[in-house]
Amino acid sequence: MATPHDAGDLTLVGRSGEHSFIDQPGRRTSPSSSSAEVGMAEAAPVAADPPLLARSYRIVNVGADAFAFTDLTRTALGGVQNRQFRLFTPVKRERMRLPTSLPEFAGLRHVANLSDSPVTVAAEIGGHWSEHNLAAITHVAACNFRCAYCYVDFRHLSGQDAFLAAAADVVDEFVKLRQAAGNAGRRLSLLRISGGEPFLAPALVLGIYRQMLRRDLLDVAVLKVESNLSTLPYALEQSRLTLTPDERGSLRRVKVHTTLHAPPGTTSWPAIRRGLETAMELGFDVFPAVGANDWTTEQLEQLFGELQAVNTALPLRLAVRPFHLDYPVLADRRGLPTPRESEAPSMIWERILLERLGVRYLERPRHLVPVE
Repeated sequence: MATPHDAGDLTLVGRSGEHSFIDQPGRRTSPSSSSAEVGMAEAAPVAADPPLLARSYRIVNVGADAFAFTDLTRTALGGVQNRQFRLFTPVKRERMRLPTSLPEFAGLRHVANLSDSPVTVAAEIGGHWSEHNLAAITHVAACNFRCAYCYVDFRHLSGQDAFLAAAADVVDEFVKLRQAAGNAGRRLSLLRISGGEPFLAPALVLGIYRQMLRRDLLDVAVLKVESNLSTLPYALEQSRLTLTPDERGSLRRVKVHTTLHAPPGTTSWPAIRRGLETAMELGFDVFPAVGANDWTTEQLEQLFGELQAVNTALPLRLAVRPFHLDYPVLADRRGLPTPRESEAPSMIWERILLERLGVRYLERPRHLVPVE
């Protein structure tokens, strides 16, 4: 595991718990830096860039149980409760985020963005999905990708405005939020690790899982990880993390929602596929997705073969999202095409599923597709 004193990678400046980072040799970035100044960034995924991957790993993994998170009070993100967490409503009809794998929303499956975390939570711990429509999200402070449609300001993908916390600290804050939500008549049953890229720090993910298990929180809440997965093999090797046999058998309780940010045939795809294979081998409950406005029919057909080769369940678990986004931070770097409804990528994917498997897109909820 990298130390916090590697020259040119990470410098901590003690000032009221805040930190500034050096993410490239000889250049300090500060909270006032613009996205353009922070740089390190292309508009497309850059998983094939080993220096950026290594640098991002060192930013997040600061000590034996110290990880860098973005101070959410220093961001423009909504629902911020404190520096560790913001609250988010997964299903929101006016934003067209809907559980379109359910019969009552199936007619919108080619129009709305699939948002099925509450459905998965209900299946895991009981109740109706509408009882679980609240998530607490924490953001790790670095990422090895720079995607045009990312809703996080790029400077918060390279260690800007970060603070340090241990896995236990994260769970402590989640418990406090659960209590506050309960006092207000709301049920908080989803802890979501986002970023940045959480699997730059698999020890963090496992640490939070262990903390939730010890505190019996997994009976009342679900741990979800949002990841591009391209970092997982590298980070596992660097951290030398070990899992007990019992943990390997129970990691399906961790829901990994992975957006595949680059199609087969691109330089980033091999790292993404290796990460997907690793996540499946470890036993995580994996739910893949693509933001497919700029994917061609040929690429989606190639993706079917790639996913089926990893696990036959994955093509049926794939969410094909149009990414009709209007986040303010995207205004100057979005540039994705908006397809007409007749060209919706999910309709192309449905045609592929019908031809190959004889089933329709989201014919049943994704969590009901068994992983063998």
